[in-house]
Amino acid sequence: MIQINFKAIDWLPDEEVKIQAANKQMQALVSKLAEAPKYHTLTAKDRQQLVKEGYAHDLTDNLVFITQRVDEQTNQSDAIVVGFNYAAFDPSLFAGENITQHLKTINKGCCAYCESYLSATDAGQVAHYRPVELLEERSVGKNSTQSQQNRIATCSPYFDLAYEQSNLLYVCHACNTGYKGGLFPVQGSRYPQAAIADEQPLLVHPYRDNPREFIRFDPVSAKAYPFDKLAAFLQTTKTMTYSQAEHYIWAHPELLKNTPDFSQIAGFEPWFNSLAHEAQQKLQKGHATITTLGLNRPELVLLRLTGLTQLRMACKDIMSTLPEAFTEHELPVPSIAFRSLMVDAIQTWRKQLTDQVSSTLATKQSAPKTREEEQEPDVSVTSISPTTLAANIPYWLRASLRYCVEESQVANTEKRNLVLLSGKDKLYGQHNKQKCVFLPINWLRDQHRCIKVQSPRNIWETSFSELAHSRPLELCHLFAQNHVWVEGPFTALKAS
Repeated sequence: MIQINFKAIDWLPDEEVKIQAANKQMQALVSKLAEAPKYHTLTAKDRQQLVKEGYAHDLTDNLVFITQRVDEQTNQSDAIVVGFNYAAFDPSLFAGENITQHLKTINKGCCAYCESYLSATDAGQVAHYRPVELLEERSVGKNSTQSQQNRIATCSPYFDLAYEQSNLLYVCHACNTGYKGGLFPVQGSRYPQAAIADEQPLLVHPYRDNPREFIRFDPVSAKAYPFDKLAAFLQTTKTMTYSQAEHYIWAHPELLKNTPDFSQIAGFEPWFNSLAHEAQQKLQKGHATITTLGLNRPELVLLRLTGLTQLRMACKDIMSTLPEAFTEHELPVPSIAFRSLMVDAIQTWRKQLTDQVSSTLATKQSAPKTREEEQEPDVSVTSISPTTLAANIPYWLRASLRYCVEESQVANTEKRNLVLLSGKDKLYGQHNKQKCVFLPINWLRDQHRCIKVQSPRNIWETSFSELAHSRPLELCHLFAQNHVWVEGPFTALKAS
């Protein structure tokens, strides 16, 4: 991950008009529903009234107003959620040809997160740094490991950043959809409890941050590691400056042999545990970014190792042309991918070469093997496997599906109604109903459960996997015309 020199471009006149109108109407709709009562939803009549008042069909049909319950064991977490589903946002604006080409150009066709080169196969996509349709937070059970984490989904409060250019990034599918999804970890309060300018994101922003202050790479294993945490440890325990710490790491790559786990470094765990909670949180940005984006996924690590092989072949000529201090933007390397890794590799190799030149021949002959010679690169991965987080369910669908439990059904453990958060949904959007509460889907528990669909003629079965391979319009029709539920068993809920 490297810092990208971002500059906004001018929207076309018609684009600017559409964006201003969309933002104004979205903000007005959310404000309008701020004082609406709990456990109620918008009916078709409500949405028609909003259209009469001048709001766009695309916004009113995809306006989400629900009471969501996060903890199935209690109703204390019940809270009104207002936002928009995927269909409210116009990809012809935030991912149109002009803006896509601009975002691709400023990072030389590479993923803004993992630095993979995407232009050759046109494999990139425009995505949002702060998610605008779906906000997911990790939830860990009492005895859960990190790979067993479920994601709790809710509507994103960042909907009005959908067309903000500084919130748009050119990224790969794996980083954005397979890993990040709707995750956006923050330290402290989240918007709207805190102003956007006061939020403290734990996800590195390649426009506003210098990513190399938080994430660097082991030149042997090609794995990413949280540089912010290791540098702080060295600065404190060895009384080093920031510059001395980075040079120390380049000179001692053995520190990184268990990357990104530093527990094997003498004194690291006692030092970190001695820090105040707030100080520990401030050192989590590098680690949180690596985990959230899956920057140590095996296939990506293998690709970086290939890049290191190419770099070694050209290393002699490259090192002779570079000054002692250089940035990732000054590398005359054979590939434009993985430039941050290449800085760390060249600086490490340069120090090793200097040590060899200053040593005597006898010393070199008796010297122990270097880490590169004695250790095959380990490409095992410590980041979360996306399959355990239902990454096979498209992002837009995860944002749109919820359980809807009506007041008369809270004790029902045999099934739960499944709805698409659209004004066209038969249960959620079309008629008056009882008070109801909505629950996010527990993908770890439920992704393989049987789904039943009741049409006017018969009842048939489907699955989340089958829904995931359906087109959005097909699913809108399915939920508009049929009663859909998921087979249990489920836990009985407490009444509202």
